[in-house]
Amino acid sequence: MSIKTRNLMLARLRTFGRKSDGSLSVEAIMVFPLLAWAYMGMYFFFDAYRQQNVNLLAAYTVADLLSREVDVIDWAYITGVNTFFDYLTTSAEDTEIRITAVYWDEDINKHIMLWSKGTRGKADLTQAQIETYYRDEIPVMADKDTAILVETWAYFEPIVKIGLPSVTFDNLIVTSPRFAPQLCYEVCGEIGSGTAHDDNTDDGAEDEPSST
Repeated sequence: MSIKTRNLMLARLRTFGRKSDGSLSVEAIMVFPLLAWAYMGMYFFFDAYRQQNVNLLAAYTVADLLSREVDVIDWAYITGVNTFFDYLTTSAEDTEIRITAVYWDEDINKHIMLWSKGTRGKADLTQAQIETYYRDEIPVMADKDTAILVETWAYFEPIVKIGLPSVTFDNLIVTSPRFAPQLCYEVCGEIGSGTAHDDNTDDGAEDEPSST
């Protein structure tokens, strides 16, 4: 082999070693699955936060609706409110709500439950639960003032499993009646008796209410 031929081959080998032509497709094949997963992840995480915000706004809307009520409501009204909540959230899964009316009794220094109703299998609250788990959730109230507790639950499941688990969005909104002394269910409870209203329909458990 002549020196000229050898130098030419070495030059071409050095040129080949320095070239990066053709590596783009290999890099794309390696990176594309990660990019696709990242874009899908961002979309579904954003969708989860969007749905959470929608549920919160819907809960505030329901609470505002109840705060303006001046007539006595019944079970049909409450189930209708749950249907309205379904419409606001556009949820593909069943939702649940629970509405509770309480007042503050300064003489005994505690909130007294007037009534509580949960829909679609959600247990009604009990007086013991109000005193144990909800005392710090209710703002400071004047003696004999009433409040409405609106709790909502909505199940969310991502379309694609990419690490984001299924979750239940739960919200608690506390509001006060705007145009009436209290929100009445079937009958208006007596305010100031120091005892919870009992219509023998409260089937709530004594333990902490579940968020699912």
